[in-house]
Amino acid sequence: MSRMLITCFVLATLSYSGVASALTLTTEDYPPFNMPTDGGKVGGISTEIVQEALKRAKLDAKIELLPWERSLSMAKSQADVCVYSAVRNAEREKSFKWVGPLVADEITLFAKADSPIKISSLDDAKKYKVGAYNGDAYGDFAEKQGLKMERVVQDVQNLPKLAAGRIDLWVGGAKSGMFKAGREGFKGKIKPVFQLGDPKDSEMWLACNKGMADEVVNKLNDAVKSIVNDGTAERIGKKYQ
Repeated sequence: MSRMLITCFVLATLSYSGVASALTLTTEDYPPFNMPTDGGKVGGISTEIVQEALKRAKLDAKIELLPWERSLSMAKSQADVCVYSAVRNAEREKSFKWVGPLVADEITLFAKADSPIKISSLDDAKKYKVGAYNGDAYGDFAEKQGLKMERVVQDVQNLPKLAAGRIDLWVGGAKSGMFKAGREGFKGKIKPVFQLGDPKDSEMWLACNKGMADEVVNKLNDAVKSIVNDGTAERIGKKYQ
C-alpha cells in the first residue's frame, strides 16, 4: 500500500472515530430536566438519561450549558453536536436527527397564586398577556394558538415579571414551572390555571445535527428505549420529585 493510501486510511479512521466518540451536547438551564449542579456540572432528569444512554451506547460526549438559542444554533450548524431537551415540532422536524423522547412536561399557563384569573378555554386565555422566552417551543405553541406573547431572553426573567404584574400569565412546563418557582424564590407564589395542547406536544428529545452518523443516532435511540423499558428512566425521574 502506498504512503498516500495509508495516510488517507488513517485520516478516514480518525474522522470516523471522532464521529463516534467526540460528541458535544448543548442544553439550557431548564430544571428539573437540565440544570447546573453544586459541583459545577450539568444535572437533571434529561441529563441523567442522556448520560446513561451514552454509557450504554459506548459513546463519549461533553455537555455545555448555554443560552437556549445558542444551544439550538450550535446543533443546527455544527457536526457532532446535539441539543436537549428539545420539543420535536413541525418547524424543527427537518432540521435535526432525533433521539427519544427523553421526557415530557405538559404545556401549562401559570398565574400568581393570589390571581383571580380563571381559564376554562383557550379563548379565555387570549385576553391576557403571556410571558415566554426567545426560542422556546412552548411559547411558540402558545403564540400559534392566538395568545398575546411577551418574550424575554431567559426564562428566569418571567417569574419576577409575573410577580410584579407586568405579565398576566407565564407559559412553561407543568413540572419545570413549579420547580423553577421553588428554586428562584417563588415557591407557593404561582399556580397552574390551564393546560395547552396534547401531551405529545410536550415531549422533549435529544436533537442532533443532520450530519450526525445514522449509526450513532440509532445506538442512542436503542439505548434510550432500553432505559425506558427497564424502568431506569422512571427511577431517575423520581429522584427529582
